[in-house]
Amino acid sequence: MRTLERSNAATTQPGKVIVLATGKGGVGKSTLVRSLAAHWMLAGRNPAVVDADPEHRVARRHDKTGAMAAIPVIADANEDTIGTRIRELKAQHGVVIVDTAGFRNKTQIMACIEADVVLIPMKPAPDDVDEAVAMYELVQELNETPERKGRTIQAALVLTMVKRATVIARSVQRDFLKAGLPLLDIEIKERVAYPESAIRGQAPSITAPDGEAAFEIAALAEQLEQLGEQNHVKAA
Repeated sequence: MRTLERSNAATTQPGKVIVLATGKGGVGKSTLVRSLAAHWMLAGRNPAVVDADPEHRVARRHDKTGAMAAIPVIADANEDTIGTRIRELKAQHGVVIVDTAGFRNKTQIMACIEADVVLIPMKPAPDDVDEAVAMYELVQELNETPERKGRTIQAALVLTMVKRATVIARSVQRDFLKAGLPLLDIEIKERVAYPESAIRGQAPSITAPDGEAAFEIAALAEQLEQLGEQNHVKAA
């Protein structure tokens, strides 16, 4: 039986900000936020979550007395306060994960400006791909702003809700590779473990730590940590 290795990373490391953003809903942003938060909690990274989606799906399901009670989940979809909120949490936590709306708004943009990494989820479908590419291009525009001078936002795309034995995901991968777009190696498959754990406001790393979903999230977290580290090295 495989076991998920736990990191002993100290929470005194500089906090990293991971913002999940795209212009289309229904791609699994909230699921990834909750799942990454659970993984990093178990890995000793002292995570915090900012729910900047006006629907507050993560905050509404958060169980303050349950298995993820140690993770602060702050609901803040205000474009005027989101930047300050993220910076405050970054000073206190090893990683700050930000959920954003499933559409383009000012709060989403202000959150991205604070990011070390913007993770752009997309299903392998034409509309999702178009919105993901548009978000990637927006991040490149934000990198040209005075706020990000010398501190490049790393952007990465990840395929979500990938069905088994389908060819469209392979087609998207080939197209993104050809275009030079940063599509991560890991895919998030369509698995029942994600909605089942979400019912209780939890995540696969807690409810099924030896399952495939938990290992997907661990692999995704590792790649995001590497991207975030690149950003810290450039800023040093």
